[in-house]
Amino acid sequence: MRDFARSKALYDRAKELIPGGFPAHQSPDLLVKGESPCFIERAKGCRFWDVDGNEYIDYMCAYGPMIIGYNNAAVEKAVAEQKKKGDCFNLPSPLWVELAERMVEMIPAADWVTFGKNGSDVCNHAIRVARAYTGRKKLAMLNGAYHGIGSWCSPMEAGITPEERMNVLTFPFNDLDALREIIESNRGDLAAIVVTPFKHEFLHDLEMPTKAFVRGLNEICRGDGPLLVLDDVRAGFRLHMGGSAEYFGLKPHITCFSKAMGNGYPISACVGLKEIKEAASQVFFTGSFFSNSEPIAASLATIEEMVRTDAISHIFRMGEMLKQGILDQARALGIEISYTGPVSIPFMIIQDKNGFEKNRLFCARAYQEGVFFHPYHNWFVSAAHGEKDIEETLKATQKAFEAVKQAS
Repeated sequence: MRDFARSKALYDRAKELIPGGFPAHQSPDLLVKGESPCFIERAKGCRFWDVDGNEYIDYMCAYGPMIIGYNNAAVEKAVAEQKKKGDCFNLPSPLWVELAERMVEMIPAADWVTFGKNGSDVCNHAIRVARAYTGRKKLAMLNGAYHGIGSWCSPMEAGITPEERMNVLTFPFNDLDALREIIESNRGDLAAIVVTPFKHEFLHDLEMPTKAFVRGLNEICRGDGPLLVLDDVRAGFRLHMGGSAEYFGLKPHITCFSKAMGNGYPISACVGLKEIKEAASQVFFTGSFFSNSEPIAASLATIEEMVRTDAISHIFRMGEMLKQGILDQARALGIEISYTGPVSIPFMIIQDKNGFEKNRLFCARAYQEGVFFHPYHNWFVSAAHGEKDIEETLKATQKAFEAVKQAS
């Protein structure tokens, strides 16, 4: 059995000084309390080592940012070269313009770009731009969708007043009738429809958009209709280098990127169509660290490395190998599971009345075998995962499924 003594001791110290001990989504209590690591010492490729010296093949990729592997040589070289020149200045470096040009060249839905540090930054900016452009105040968003920590969308209500959410309306994913009812009831006052490219709520199957839903969104958000804002923070560059809109056929006015665009360095981007550019220029959006040069260098290097190696194709091949292996194992043991989502961003749920606890048991056993999954957040496959990593992973998942079977 693996020992997590140092991690647990650090967690106890953290709880004495930091509210909750951890940033919310990184809390070990959301994994398998007492049976999973709390602190990471180092990482390389698709693996990390916790402070107790345990090694793991990682399928969370830092909750998505790690797309071509921890400590990727090309990215770290670009950052090291920029570090010699400096990172945080009074004014942006030339890389600011170079990355904007590269993204406009690569993303069909981008005629302009502005940069932030994380997904919340750009999602909050996107809705303000939509309101500035349309002169309207209301938003429609998907039930249960996560768009960051803004008052309008935070999943937790502590510290948020009802007034801050009074202009936000919600509808079910893939439900055009419900959306049309919202539009009809709020005609002339709906600034934007904010969507994720697919449904990825905690502890739920990942649901893909239907062709009818995509077509309906594209039709509704034209002319004098609300703008279509695509939150591609989680999935951007994991399905298509032009963004998830290209993968699914969506036609957004504004798109938000972060996570994978910097391979772990803090950077995000809000991009949009040319007719909205003037409105975007009128919305106040700034931060002392928004133009830091090292994350921009990392993003340029990440994009170029992904294009050079055809990273997305590799990720899909590894994701399919993982999926088929897990499906075969579960079937052979008579364990009913659902395995949903794109194979580059999958999620598995054990179909049982105690499915959540069995998911936690599966993950706990996988931790002991050196594989890191999350029991109720979607997983991530990176370009650093290779066939040998998947084969090693499947040896671990076999034992994890056997543990679930024995507990049934």
